This record gives sequence, C-alpha cells and structure tokens, in this order.
Amino acid sequence: MLKELWEQAEERLAQTMPASTQVWLKNTHFESESDDTITLSFASSYYRDAFKRHCLDQSLNVLEDLTDKDIKINLVISSAPQVNANIEEKKITHLSEKKKAVNETLNKDYTFDNFIVGENNLFACNVAKVISTNPGISFNPCLIYGGVGLGKTHLIQAIGNYIYDHNPKMKVIYVTAETFTNELIQAISTKAGNAKFKNKYRTADVLLIDDIHFIADKESTQEEIFHTFNDLTERNKQIVFTCDRPLTELRGVNERLITRFRKGANVDLQPPQYETRMAIALKKCKDLNFKISQDVLEYICMNIKTNVRDLEGALTTLYSFSELVGREITKEIAAEHIKNFIPTEMIKNTEVTIDQIISQSASYFNVSTFDIRGKSRNKNVSLARHIAMYLSSVLTNLSLTEIGKYFDSKDHTTVSYAINKIKSIEESDESIRKATEAIREKLKK
Repeated sequence: MLKELWEQAEERLAQTMPASTQVWLKNTHFESESDDTITLSFASSYYRDAFKRHCLDQSLNVLEDLTDKDIKINLVISSAPQVNANIEEKKITHLSEKKKAVNETLNKDYTFDNFIVGENNLFACNVAKVISTNPGISFNPCLIYGGVGLGKTHLIQAIGNYIYDHNPKMKVIYVTAETFTNELIQAISTKAGNAKFKNKYRTADVLLIDDIHFIADKESTQEEIFHTFNDLTERNKQIVFTCDRPLTELRGVNERLITRFRKGANVDLQPPQYETRMAIALKKCKDLNFKISQDVLEYICMNIKTNVRDLEGALTTLYSFSELVGREITKEIAAEHIKNFIPTEMIKNTEVTIDQIISQSASYFNVSTFDIRGKSRNKNVSLARHIAMYLSSVLTNLSLTEIGKYFDSKDHTTVSYAINKIKSIEESDESIRKATEAIREKLKK
C-alpha cells in the first residue's frame, strides 16, 4: 500500500519539482514499508544527503496531501555493490611527489566546492566536472556562455583549479581574452617575443580563455587563437572558453573560428531560481558572519532575480550598513538599500494584500476563506489554497515564510511546493490559467 502511495507521490513531485531537484528524486529506490514508514535506499551517502536537502520536505508535503495519515520517510544506504560511481564520489589518490608552485593564473577561491548548483547551472557544472576529471577527452572544446554575474569565471577557474590540484604535472593556463590580446600586441614587436608567446600557449595542456567575445573585430588575435586552437586540439589538449552570449549572437568573429567552437560542447548559464538564490545568500551571509532574519533574506532573494553578482552586492551593501550604523536589517531598510539592484519591472504591487488574494481565491472557487487558511484536503480547497499562495508570491513583497503564516501550519517549504506546482501546470492547464487570470482581474478592480 505504501509503495503505491510513494509511486503516486513520485509522479506528482516529477510534475512540480525543478529539473535540478528531480535528479536526486530519480536516484531513490523504494526499499520497504512498515506501518506508517516508507524506507528509501540510495546508492551512496552523497545521493542520500542530496535527497534530504532538496527533496525530503516536499516529499513529506505531497504524502500529506495524498493521505490523512502521518507518513514518515526513512533514508538508508543500499548494501548492493555500485558501479559507475558519481564524480563526487570518486576517491582520487594524490600524487606523492612534491607539488609545484601555485598557479598564478588561477584564483584559488574559485572551486567546485563553493559553486552553488541549481537548475540554472546544473548541466554546465556537470560538464565542467567531467572535463576536470577527463581533460582533453570529454567535451573538448567547451564553450560556457551566459550573462554577467552568473558564474562563468568561477566555473572555468574551478576547472583549472581541480585539474591543477589533481594533476600537478599538467600545464594549466587561465587568461582573459583581453590579456591574451595585450600579450600578443607586445609579443609581435620582436621575433623572440613572438616565439615566446607561441610557446607559452601552444604547449599548454589545458587552456582556459575567459570572455572570448572580447576578440570581436580583432583579426590578429583571432588568427592566433585559431592556430593555437588547432595545435592544441590535434594533441588532445583541453580548451575551454567563456562568452557573454551564444555563438549565434557572436558578431565580428571569423566563421572558421566559430565552426571550431561549435565542434565541442556549448552550455549556458541562466539566472538562478529562488532556491538557488537563497543558497547563495545563506553562504554569503555565513562568509561575512552577517546575522540577518529569514524573512528579510527571503524578501531580498524574491526581489533580486538578475544574477549572483547583484545578489552578493546587495548583501554586502546591507552588511556594510549594519556594521557602520549598528542597526539590525529590517525589511524596510533592505527595501531602501537594495532598490538599485532591482529592475523597475520586477517591483511588485504593494497595494494588493494577501487577505484580498485569499478572499478572491475563495470567491472564485466557491469555498470559505476559513477552509483555504486551514487544513482541508478537499481537492477544490487545496487548489484554491495553492493558487492563493502562488498569487501571493507574485503580487506581494511577502517572503515565503510570511505567506505561510497566513495558512494554518504551512511553512515555507509547503508554500514553495504550491508555487512550483501552479507554475508548472499554469501554461498547460487552461482551467488553471483562467482561474489565475480571473482572480488577478478581480484584484485589479
């Protein structure tokens, strides 16, 4: 009975969870059932811990929706032998020889350990990790593209740092396209300088070039990169580029160079989703030793949606204000100091209240506001409740925790589940779309 219940829960979770979270859901195995407990097994502690962080709360919420019983989930490690261990599980034996000097082209702070992974960057991060463990073999060449502040430099340098730490004999070079161009200009003035320049880059085992869009309309730089590219790929040496746009939008670059970029992997970085922004914000606050309330942090992360750089910049600004003035950061203070980080079109309607949203949702579905705020499991009431939570996140400045307080015993994970559920079905389900649009129109009036 509980196995069938878990299968229903999995199906519902797959419809509402972000793709990045579903990765951990797919690595579960129904092990056994006992009374009111479902036991799930995992191939390793890595998968178990990831499921616990990303999926457990939402799984319990879904089980609560599906049954009146209080179902528990027990997580265990499978005793079966595992093949093809995940990259994070690989035990790498460090070379016993003395490690060479620090690689001055790399920033040691950029590592995979402190790169926050979410749905927006999961694929790019996994590709980068595969490259790191198999340089020159998989995804060669690789182009990582995306807007400013999304982590391109962090990811490309994390590749370099990982390879350099685990393969100290490899020659790893990280350089920006601008520095590459400037070095070339200085080198071509003398025959010896030109030879030294070519020798530096064409003998690399791993060449990482950041901001390749800088070479647009620079013919000599493109010519040199073209020949360096050919020389390295012929010897199976790894090349990784970053760019602020996809190849289709890259102008002023020779077509034969574009063709070579296309031969390998092209992966993009998107703006981080709310859950990823929260993880980034929590880490930043920990690094700064910055104490800030959960409600204020949620408010910041719900409003700053552009990129990681803006989010970290806003937190640094608030931290500096708190330290200099000696005041605790409230939502009012946060709103005043982060407004420059929020595009005008993202500023939400401050005139709509959550009470109005609940009232209009209840009216549309012909249920009572008491039921919407309560624990009724009636499908019509549950749908009205989920839409009310979703519209509250869209139309107000309230954090998920604050929204949850308007609903009996609903914490921020339940609110997050409801929001993701409505988001996922709004476009495909006409009745849901009509409902949200109708309630919005009532609220406008």
